[in-house]
Amino acid sequence: MTNPHIQDRQAPIAGEPATAQPYKNIPPINGNRANRSHSSENQQSTDETKQKPRRKYLVFFQVIILVLALAMSTYSILLTDSLEGKEGNSISEGNEVLVRTEGRDADHICSEGGADIFIGNDSNKNGILDESEVTSTTRICHGQEGLSGPQGATGPNGLSGVSSMIETQEIEYGNITCNYGGLLIQSGLDNNSNDILDQEEVTDQEFLCDGSIGSDGINGLNGTQGAPALVKKSDPPAYLCSNGVILEFGVDDGIGQAVAMDGILQSEEVRENLKICSQPLNSGLISDFSTGITNGMNTACDSMNWMESKSMLFSAGSDGVNGCELWTSMATLSSTSLLIDINPSGDSTPGLWMGMQETIGDENDLVFFDADDGVNGREMWVSDGTVIGTQRITSLNGAGDGLKISSKMSPWMNGIVFSDVENNFIWSNGSITVELFDAPFFSTSMQLILDSTASDITAHSLTKLWPVDTGLWFSAATIAEDFEMHHISNNGVLTSWNLNSLEGSLPDSFVSYGPNNFVIAEDGNNGRQLARLNWDGTHNWLTSLTLQSNGASATNVGSNLGLNVIGDNLIFDAQTSGVDTTLWGFNITTNVAQELSASILAPGDKTGAVTLDGKIWFDCVTSATATELCYSDGTIAGSKLAYEFQPGISSSDIREIIVVNQQLLLIADGEEDGIDSGHCLWTLNSQSLEASIAYDPWQGIGNNSQSGTYGEIETSNEIIFFIANNGLNGHEIHSWSPLGLTGDWLIWD
Repeated sequence: MTNPHIQDRQAPIAGEPATAQPYKNIPPINGNRANRSHSSENQQSTDETKQKPRRKYLVFFQVIILVLALAMSTYSILLTDSLEGKEGNSISEGNEVLVRTEGRDADHICSEGGADIFIGNDSNKNGILDESEVTSTTRICHGQEGLSGPQGATGPNGLSGVSSMIETQEIEYGNITCNYGGLLIQSGLDNNSNDILDQEEVTDQEFLCDGSIGSDGINGLNGTQGAPALVKKSDPPAYLCSNGVILEFGVDDGIGQAVAMDGILQSEEVRENLKICSQPLNSGLISDFSTGITNGMNTACDSMNWMESKSMLFSAGSDGVNGCELWTSMATLSSTSLLIDINPSGDSTPGLWMGMQETIGDENDLVFFDADDGVNGREMWVSDGTVIGTQRITSLNGAGDGLKISSKMSPWMNGIVFSDVENNFIWSNGSITVELFDAPFFSTSMQLILDSTASDITAHSLTKLWPVDTGLWFSAATIAEDFEMHHISNNGVLTSWNLNSLEGSLPDSFVSYGPNNFVIAEDGNNGRQLARLNWDGTHNWLTSLTLQSNGASATNVGSNLGLNVIGDNLIFDAQTSGVDTTLWGFNITTNVAQELSASILAPGDKTGAVTLDGKIWFDCVTSATATELCYSDGTIAGSKLAYEFQPGISSSDIREIIVVNQQLLLIADGEEDGIDSGHCLWTLNSQSLEASIAYDPWQGIGNNSQSGTYGEIETSNEIIFFIANNGLNGHEIHSWSPLGLTGDWLIWD
């Protein structure tokens, strides 16, 4: 805001009538600053605040000038009277003493501008102080801009807004709007806060009308009695929509596992639904374990698991008082709370070695995790989301750790399979915990067979578990065959493969594709190679890759990207030259292996690969870029750089890639419109290859939320979770709903 110009004019001696004179403008005190451009509305507001003390200074100086002018006028009158009274001094009778002021621009004398005051006798009696009549000149300079005063106190919080509400009402047959009946949906604001949408509060309404009755067709045979139609109304999940309604329409026909004609609309009986939310779907901070900027999660304390059936998030978290313990949340900030302090004397650190794993049981869904209660060492625990339902289920090594850092865990047969400190495979459903080969879903006769055939099978530090529809694939050691590949069917039939009779094949990457099963393991001659596992316990080696520089065995195959299937192509990484792995493929139909790209280096080194739209997507390095996003469809022509989040040689440092509802999401450090976002959540269109920021927890130029520094992305079909820093609460859990969900919801904002 610019100070208005201050107008001044010639002034007569005090007490005399003012003569009519044209006004002259004095430049504003801060006139040399008034036209500065401001970069933003916030800066403008700040400058306006700074101008307030300036106006005070201006008024002050104006008063000073007028006072001085009045004083000089009085002095002149007294001086004239004195001169007239002294002998020898003669002044022309009737001459007036005039005063004239002129504004002064900023210059080397007055850096902030000011005013010149001229005094003299009106010798020619024209009422104007001409230049020749000036007998005295006084210069007054404006003072420099003063310091801004302290910021005023924060004003009081505004009043809370009123809630929006949605009401539904069935419309009967014969209604003027819906002749054949239907549904009236009304929305508005609960102005009187009585939790009822009164008629005067309705601001919008929509009619969903039933269609008209069709014309009679040709009479046919009498059919069976049809099941009645049902409508079910429910509240939406709070983590998605805090104010809305879900309407489900179906037929009480007992489809699936539902009971027919019971008057209850089961999920299997639902045919259509209508989801309405009165606001955009929720996203943002859902935890503040340690109040303030202190991190509530860190490298050791970062495990999470979303239980879909209960819409509940299990996580580790540290509040700075109880240590790293088990917390639960309904995916809102207000619902996040400490479930149980497992180790009152220290940190139980849930999921430190094995993470958290949800299983869907016959009666109840459970989350399994490792924890240390400070007495029994690190053992396996289970929780159903309640305090009483959170219990230690193993005591495998007395007061010592019953698990070890290399222990593995995988869901299978309505429970979990895990390896313990004694290298045994254990199965548990939370109620029953036994050695794997004694699991209750195996018949007694099969248990006896397994006791003799599998008694020497033990876990290994490199053990991997791959559950599939047919059973459980796993790598394990035996006395006779060292560390090899095994499969146990759902009914207990055990098959083992001896891929390397010399020293064990050390199987690592595995994929099942129809009737075919493929693994990468040591062949005893050419290093790590691709093999097909036949169901009769035999195998076929499919590749014999070597290091081209010296013909040595390939020791680095599938170590990062693993095995991935696209159509008839297996895609993996392999080091056959140089120091980095490159992209390779194997065609199952032609049995041909080929390098898909020599310019795509270290594929999947950070993230591995995900599958979407007939391609695998993975982090990569190229000759022209640092770490960015690449894709491959299993062909040479279809293996390319997908997107540069950081143009040029800067790395986007991709930390995780996931697919949710056929939508590609990833955590990366990128630029949008030339501005670096720091690490945040991005979405990429797999067709157009256009990327945009989906959610940035800490917005602003130069701000970096460090998303993905701790933990991994936890997903469901409706919401994802990851750990980030918003600049206010430290590293905490944030949620975001995929944009694709907005197509399923009617948003009344």
